[in-house]
Amino acid sequence: MNRLVLQLFFLILVSKISISQNYYPQNYFISPLDNPIALSGTFGELRADHFHSGIDIRTGEVEGLQVHAVADGWVSRIKIAPGGYGNALYITHPNGYTSVYGHLQRYNNEIAKFAKQNQYELESFEVDLYLKAGQIQVKQGDVIAWSGNTGRSGGPHLHFEIRDSNQDPINPVLFGIELLDQTPPVINTLKVYPAGYKYDPQGDDGSRVYFTQKTGDGYLIARADTISVAPFSYFGINTFDPFNNGLNKNGVYSIKLYADSNLVYEHQLETFSFAESRYINSLIDYKDYIQNKRRIQKSYIEPNNHLSIYHHAKNRGIINFSDGNAHLLSYEISDIAGNTSILNFWAKSANESEWELNSYPTLETKKFSYLSNNIFQTADLYLQVPGDALYDSINFTYQTKPGTKDMFSDIHHLHFDYVPLHKWCGLSIRTDSIEPRLRNKALIVKIDKDGFDAAGGTWENGFIITSIREFGNYCVVVDTVPPEIKALNVSNNENIQNQQSIRVKITDELSGIESYRGTLNGKWILMEYDEKNDLLIYNFDEHLLKGQNHFELVVKDKNQNTSTLNLNLIY
Repeated sequence: MNRLVLQLFFLILVSKISISQNYYPQNYFISPLDNPIALSGTFGELRADHFHSGIDIRTGEVEGLQVHAVADGWVSRIKIAPGGYGNALYITHPNGYTSVYGHLQRYNNEIAKFAKQNQYELESFEVDLYLKAGQIQVKQGDVIAWSGNTGRSGGPHLHFEIRDSNQDPINPVLFGIELLDQTPPVINTLKVYPAGYKYDPQGDDGSRVYFTQKTGDGYLIARADTISVAPFSYFGINTFDPFNNGLNKNGVYSIKLYADSNLVYEHQLETFSFAESRYINSLIDYKDYIQNKRRIQKSYIEPNNHLSIYHHAKNRGIINFSDGNAHLLSYEISDIAGNTSILNFWAKSANESEWELNSYPTLETKKFSYLSNNIFQTADLYLQVPGDALYDSINFTYQTKPGTKDMFSDIHHLHFDYVPLHKWCGLSIRTDSIEPRLRNKALIVKIDKDGFDAAGGTWENGFIITSIREFGNYCVVVDTVPPEIKALNVSNNENIQNQQSIRVKITDELSGIESYRGTLNGKWILMEYDEKNDLLIYNFDEHLLKGQNHFELVVKDKNQNTSTLNLNLIY
């Protein structure tokens, strides 16, 4: 059988999708919105440091659509936060599942009254309220809220989840939610990695990138018939689902890799736990993501990657090409609606000397093992990296250089920022030049292209001590600058009878906002915090009195620098 015939045969062989899944109740849940479901984000989609735990349902770029309870149940949790899901609602159902609704504009009257009462009792905008069974009951189809854009939302939409009794999210589409999607995934890039070779961590890692071209019903490697690989290699792929020709680059549901028609690797995004979500940094080629903002999903499982989404990985995804023959490789990529795309390519082992490195690392290194606790210490630095913070063992590199005039330590180069860390690591940096009065204003920062990224810290015996979860360049600085407060729609002695709110912008350039407190006439008032827009909003209520009112806002950053705004307002 010649190569073309074999290629066509295999294309037909794997073109039928079979999405393996557990049994989930069908027709139990209705849609949370009245309009047909179109997705701007899929379950398990690749996000920064985590998998997307639900589906993002389009609302036509507007807020205020009615959100319905998808089944009978009771409100078990109300969580209001300046980031994350913003205004979120959790409903527990008699069948043991919980539905979650995020980025809501507002709740219905009963839920809103309960939430606001607790916010005033706790004197906090941010609350996480757990309710007793039956305290607030809902029926399927009840309007429980209106869609919005609160929290870390990138635009108006409804974030929707279904969780099991362990609070693990499950792909909501598997419960029979109808999707009108006939567009298969797009396959952009193939990447090939040699396995078992040592490369300079500052330079070439031996990987090679191949772009694809669409041909008929499938994909081939552009301008290549057979690609050259190392005797032992693994692969990665950049792919997305356009969802019915939409502009969003949504995540795919399933990735399978076959070698000569034998399944080598498979993962499916049916469910996962929040505790394992950060393993996404091992699923993807993290270095490629940091350097190129491109997410390559590796068909290889690192030794300390414990993701549960893997269904099959022969030899952890490493394929033996040492026989010198050409082998047919096929990627099968499927979305949740069952649309499938296939990339076929041939691979053959090249001369092994092609994969040997001519130059080795010039930096001094120390072996860090993923199996044990790792300590690196100098007179000016102490770093503790737990074994389970690493996905594989590394040769840790370290350098220093003098800090600039606004720094209170040397700059400590801790390995490379494109090597991910899974757990928090202890970091202490010596600083000898900080006056005693400024010690409580000192913190460790990570230096990046945009400036400083605060890592926090406290002074203890000449060191600033904190925890980090990224390698990179770190130093000590001092933050004595208080937050900035800017009133947007009010001024001192202004008559505000024709307004409905007070709007204030709060920012802090270094350590970040830690807390704020707004009062009217000495009593706490509820100010909603829109973190992504640095905005505080007080919507007028019974606490605003007729006549003269004194408004005070106190804002603190994480280094306890404080700013205060005082205004006399007439209503």
